[in-house]
Amino acid sequence: MGWNSYLKWFGCSFVGFLISFVAAIWILDPFGNLPFSPPINHWPIATNQRYSYPAIARDPAFDSAILGTSTVHLLKPKTFNEVMDGRFANLSMSSATAYEQARLFEVFVRHHRQPNNLILGLDIVWCEVAEKLTKYTFRPFPEWMYDDDPWNDVLHFFEVRTIKTLVRKSGTLLGLRKSKFDKDGYYPFLPPTSEYDLKKVRKNIYGRAEPRHRKVPISPPPGIQEKRASWTYPSHPLLEGMLKNLPAETKKILFFAPYHRYHQPVPNTEQAARWNECKQRITKMASRYPNTVVLDFMIPSPITMRDENYWDVLHYTVDIADKLVPLIARGASGKPAPRGEYTVLK
Repeated sequence: MGWNSYLKWFGCSFVGFLISFVAAIWILDPFGNLPFSPPINHWPIATNQRYSYPAIARDPAFDSAILGTSTVHLLKPKTFNEVMDGRFANLSMSSATAYEQARLFEVFVRHHRQPNNLILGLDIVWCEVAEKLTKYTFRPFPEWMYDDDPWNDVLHFFEVRTIKTLVRKSGTLLGLRKSKFDKDGYYPFLPPTSEYDLKKVRKNIYGRAEPRHRKVPISPPPGIQEKRASWTYPSHPLLEGMLKNLPAETKKILFFAPYHRYHQPVPNTEQAARWNECKQRITKMASRYPNTVVLDFMIPSPITMRDENYWDVLHYTVDIADKLVPLIARGASGKPAPRGEYTVLK
């Protein structure tokens, strides 16, 4: 073969490969975000939820959403479908900042102008006192996926992450691998129940195999009341913006996640005062918007006082998650908790 023939053959082969590769990406649509992609079976594939969940947030199959961090990710959307009026997706992301949650919320409300329900799990990212907002974690956050322009997503065709996700999705569609996530975003990320070891759990919670108790100060720190007014919660304007963007008819349920009692602040400390101030400000904010309720599960309760209900100070078991769903549905109507599992903040 002469050089001219070789170069023509190589050029045609390269162009053919490139066209086939781009066609595969467009048809399989690894992240479910490309324009005019065929409506094939789209599963959330990317291991970083920040890449998978915008497609779920846009999906018309859902009219209700759960937002938050991993502290609410075990709440099953299918169970909420049974106890509340809605078709739920769980859009909570591991270690998600308030900013990342708000950005995903924006995608959801752009494509669901009249959502039935919005459930937001509140934890430390919504109650951190700081000078400025922390936007991102160490995990990459694809801002280009969260805007209203699908064409700028094309620019990311050849990123390594896109290619890896394409391979995973191909394997899933061919039945060679199983997606970690359900189509509604649910992902049971904990180890199997058969691996549960209470001694290890207590080491995670207390730093030793036996429970320990913390000393409660007799009185709050001096001058704490004066300090409270000066504290800045930089995530609260984001929360206000989210509530403003929801129709009056949407049921808005804010709930403080049930941290293990050992991880809850000790009464009469500055940390406790910061949390209490945060809860009061959020409750006051919520009172300005119709159809909004604030539930507090971050209290000493039959849930948070039992080590057996947890894997660590933040993450409760699947059994507890299954019990939380009807409790949240009950609290959404303003009813008190049957055994003091939560309080309705007013």
